[in-house]
Amino acid sequence: MLLTAVTITVLLMIFISWSSLTLGEKITQQVSGLVPFALFMMKQRLVSKSTQILGVGLCAFLLLFTLMLLKDLGNTMTAYQRQHDGNLFISQATQAQMDYVTTWAEEKDVNIRQSKPYMYAKLLKINGTDLSEYSDKPSDSLATFSDAIRLHWTELMPSNNALVSGKWWQAGDSNWQQVSIEQEVMTDLGLELGDILSFYINKQSYQFTVAASHEFKPGAGSITFWVQMPSSALAHIQAPHYTMASIELADEQWSLLTPLWQKFPSLRMVSLKELTSLFDRTLAMISKVISGFSLLIILLSTVVILASINALQSKEKKKNSVIMSFGFSRATCLKLNVIEWLVTASITAVGAIAGTYIAGLLIYQSQFSLTYQPDFTWLIATLVIILTSITGLGVFASRHSLQSSVRELMAEN
Repeated sequence: MLLTAVTITVLLMIFISWSSLTLGEKITQQVSGLVPFALFMMKQRLVSKSTQILGVGLCAFLLLFTLMLLKDLGNTMTAYQRQHDGNLFISQATQAQMDYVTTWAEEKDVNIRQSKPYMYAKLLKINGTDLSEYSDKPSDSLATFSDAIRLHWTELMPSNNALVSGKWWQAGDSNWQQVSIEQEVMTDLGLELGDILSFYINKQSYQFTVAASHEFKPGAGSITFWVQMPSSALAHIQAPHYTMASIELADEQWSLLTPLWQKFPSLRMVSLKELTSLFDRTLAMISKVISGFSLLIILLSTVVILASINALQSKEKKKNSVIMSFGFSRATCLKLNVIEWLVTASITAVGAIAGTYIAGLLIYQSQFSLTYQPDFTWLIATLVIILTSITGLGVFASRHSLQSSVRELMAEN
């Protein structure tokens, strides 16, 4: 997604620089003044100017992406989890325990976000071949299936899943020996529709046909299962039932868990903060790395600007000499230089912000099914900083090109 955003940003900056300079020069060609003249001069050096804009713009995009988007991503991740998953996770509860928790939640005004049943099942064979002999290629899925996994039953497709291939069973379907497998697991194990899986459930062996494959769809909670079967299978399989659930507790309600745990010591509960501690630590580490990375990007931007100015310095000197030969002063050349760098900085800022917004849209849609809504205060502040920094640095570094004269121009000719 980041590579896609970078590609779009590059194409966008090329389009903006070429179209804005071309249209700006055509629209203002009948108008006199410094701005029309500056646009005309930039249009004559379109290739070099667009290259300069592209180099600085990519640096600005990377800086924006690391500083702004990752900041928003951490805040959105926290808000998303609280909205869909609550802040307390129950990984295993028996039927009796879950019935009590449901009644307890109603009495204490506690919100149960999700509740999904499952039973434990161990995959023994795939198409008659023992799991241990099925593949000699190590994989995460194979390692997980070597132990019992959670087998979920449902009549309708869960709202946080999407059908990838095959056909989901219908209500009242007499064929209960069919399953849907998570798409990544299907790919990892090399499974295909129609394969026969043998599961060991509560000391009994059951055969299921792979009828469909599904994938996780964000936006409706995080509890999902690798293997799912029709609810009609419950009439044929005798096994203990368990439940996974997520709960939202207010700050003052955490003390209510003590008597609940005392009543059911085997109830497996964990706060979502503990589950996401790895993500929080990773985000904190990334933020530290980004601080140093941002300095490198700023340094890279400076090098790009200085290198582009140095490469064009002789042409800039000649341009200023020609302008002064018409009777204009060095102050006029300076004003033209400022206008050029303001236009360059504006195109760079628009392209970098647009690229960051596109990257945000792609990431937020795929991970959260949300529309990315950036912090506009940050955007405006970033826009002002980019305009000021690039213009200031460009004008300062171009000061040597202003030390030209008509005499030098005549000497060269």
